[in-house]
Amino acid sequence: MILLICEGRGVFTKKEFGQNEFLLPYEGELLEKEPDVDDTYIFEFTFKGKPFWVDASKEDGSFGRLLNDDHIHPNCRPKVMEIDEKPVICFFSLRPLSSNTELVYDYGPGNIYPWRGKFGMLRNHQKNLTAVYLGMPQIL
Repeated sequence: MILLICEGRGVFTKKEFGQNEFLLPYEGELLEKEPDVDDTYIFEFTFKGKPFWVDASKEDGSFGRLLNDDHIHPNCRPKVMEIDEKPVICFFSLRPLSSNTELVYDYGPGNIYPWRGKFGMLRNHQKNLTAVYLGMPQIL
Protein backbone atom coordinates (compact mmCIF):
# COMPACT_ATOMS: atom_id res chain seq x y z
CA MET A 1 0.00 0.00 0.00
CA ILE A 2 1.31 3.46 -0.85
CA LEU A 3 1.26 5.55 2.33
CA LEU A 4 3.45 8.52 1.44
CA ILE A 5 4.99 9.97 -1.70
CA CYS A 6 7.88 12.34 -2.24
CA GLU A 7 7.33 15.18 -4.70
CA GLY A 8 10.33 17.43 -5.25
CA ARG A 9 11.72 17.87 -1.73
CA GLY A 10 8.54 17.37 0.28
CA VAL A 11 6.56 14.40 1.59
CA PHE A 12 2.81 14.06 1.01
CA THR A 13 0.25 11.64 2.42
CA LYS A 14 -1.51 9.26 0.04
CA LYS A 15 -4.09 8.14 2.58
CA GLU A 16 -5.83 9.61 5.60
CA PHE A 17 -4.11 9.51 8.98
CA GLY A 18 -5.68 9.98 12.41
CA GLN A 19 -4.40 12.21 15.19
CA ASN A 20 -1.28 10.91 16.98
CA GLU A 21 -0.75 8.27 14.29
CA PHE A 22 2.77 7.10 13.40
CA LEU A 23 3.84 8.52 10.03
CA LEU A 24 7.51 7.70 9.43
CA PRO A 25 10.95 7.57 11.05
CA TYR A 26 13.86 9.97 10.59
CA GLU A 27 16.45 7.49 9.37
CA GLY A 28 20.21 7.91 9.22
CA GLU A 29 23.39 7.20 11.13
CA LEU A 30 22.97 7.49 14.91
CA LEU A 31 25.87 9.47 16.41
CA GLU A 32 26.82 9.83 20.07
CA LYS A 33 29.46 12.48 19.31
CA GLU A 34 28.66 15.87 17.78
CA PRO A 35 29.43 15.76 14.05
CA ASP A 36 32.23 17.96 12.70
CA VAL A 37 30.05 19.33 9.89
CA ASP A 38 27.03 21.60 10.02
CA ASP A 39 24.67 19.73 7.71
CA THR A 40 21.06 20.40 6.83
CA TYR A 41 20.14 16.78 7.44
CA ILE A 42 21.49 16.39 10.98
CA PHE A 43 18.82 16.03 13.66
CA GLU A 44 20.00 16.83 17.21
CA PHE A 45 18.10 15.53 20.24
CA THR A 46 18.44 14.35 23.83
CA PHE A 47 17.69 10.82 25.00
CA LYS A 48 17.89 9.79 28.66
CA GLY A 49 19.73 13.04 29.41
CA LYS A 50 22.40 12.40 26.80
CA PRO A 51 22.89 14.27 23.47
CA PHE A 52 22.53 12.36 20.19
CA TRP A 53 22.52 13.22 16.50
CA VAL A 54 21.07 11.44 13.48
CA ASP A 55 23.00 12.15 10.29
CA ALA A 56 20.62 11.70 7.37
CA SER A 57 22.82 13.46 4.82
CA LYS A 58 23.16 10.37 2.60
CA GLU A 59 20.49 9.98 -0.08
CA ASP A 60 19.15 6.56 0.94
CA GLY A 61 15.55 6.71 -0.27
CA SER A 62 14.10 7.43 3.17
CA PHE A 63 11.51 10.18 3.50
CA GLY A 64 11.96 11.59 7.02
CA ARG A 65 14.88 13.74 5.91
CA LEU A 66 12.65 15.41 3.31
CA LEU A 67 9.98 16.84 5.62
CA ASN A 68 9.75 20.62 5.31
CA ASP A 69 9.56 23.24 8.05
CA ASP A 70 6.40 25.07 9.08
CA HIS A 71 6.78 26.73 12.47
CA ILE A 72 3.33 28.33 12.23
CA HIS A 73 1.11 25.41 11.17
CA PRO A 74 2.96 22.12 11.69
CA ASN A 75 0.90 18.96 11.19
CA CYS A 76 3.33 16.43 12.64
CA ARG A 77 5.99 16.29 15.33
CA PRO A 78 9.06 14.24 16.07
CA LYS A 79 9.11 12.04 19.13
CA VAL A 80 12.07 10.07 20.42
CA MET A 81 11.16 6.41 20.88
CA GLU A 82 13.26 3.62 22.35
CA ILE A 83 13.54 0.60 20.06
CA ASP A 84 15.97 -2.21 20.84
CA GLU A 85 17.51 0.00 23.55
CA LYS A 86 18.38 2.71 20.99
CA PRO A 87 16.75 6.09 20.38
CA VAL A 88 14.76 6.41 17.15
CA ILE A 89 13.11 9.63 15.96
CA CYS A 90 9.57 8.95 14.78
CA PHE A 91 7.08 11.45 13.37
CA PHE A 92 3.46 11.43 14.54
CA SER A 93 0.49 13.40 13.25
CA LEU A 94 -0.69 16.33 15.38
CA ARG A 95 -4.22 16.18 13.96
CA PRO A 96 -6.16 14.13 11.42
CA LEU A 97 -4.58 14.42 7.97
CA SER A 98 -6.36 14.00 4.65
CA SER A 99 -4.82 12.44 1.56
CA ASN A 100 -2.43 14.68 -0.43
CA THR A 101 -1.37 16.70 2.64
CA GLU A 102 2.26 17.80 2.84
CA LEU A 103 3.90 16.68 6.09
CA VAL A 104 5.54 19.64 7.84
CA TYR A 105 6.96 20.13 11.32
CA ASP A 106 8.54 22.92 13.34
CA TYR A 107 12.34 22.69 12.93
CA GLY A 108 12.70 24.59 16.20
CA PRO A 109 13.06 28.14 17.50
CA GLY A 110 15.30 30.77 16.05
CA ASN A 111 15.95 32.87 13.00
CA ILE A 112 18.60 30.61 11.48
CA TYR A 113 16.20 29.46 8.77
CA PRO A 114 16.28 31.92 5.83
CA TRP A 115 12.77 31.00 4.61
CA ARG A 116 11.33 32.28 7.89
CA GLY A 117 12.05 35.86 6.87
CA LYS A 118 9.52 38.67 6.57
CA PHE A 119 8.16 37.22 3.33
CA GLY A 120 7.03 34.03 5.08
CA MET A 121 7.17 30.46 3.88
CA LEU A 122 8.28 29.89 0.31
CA ARG A 123 7.81 26.46 -1.19
CA ASN A 124 8.55 24.92 -4.53
CA HIS A 125 5.87 22.28 -5.10
CA GLN A 126 7.39 20.42 -8.02
CA LYS A 127 5.20 17.76 -9.57
CA ASN A 128 7.94 15.29 -10.45
CA LEU A 129 7.66 12.13 -8.38
CA THR A 130 10.96 10.90 -6.97
CA ALA A 131 9.72 8.09 -4.72
CA VAL A 132 6.42 6.30 -4.39
CA TYR A 133 6.50 3.71 -1.62
CA LEU A 134 7.19 3.70 2.08
CA GLY A 135 7.21 0.23 3.57
CA MET A 136 6.95 -0.40 7.27
CA PRO A 137 10.27 0.51 8.86
CA GLN A 138 12.28 -2.41 10.12
CA ILE A 139 12.57 -0.76 13.52
CA LEU A 140 8.88 -1.15 14.34
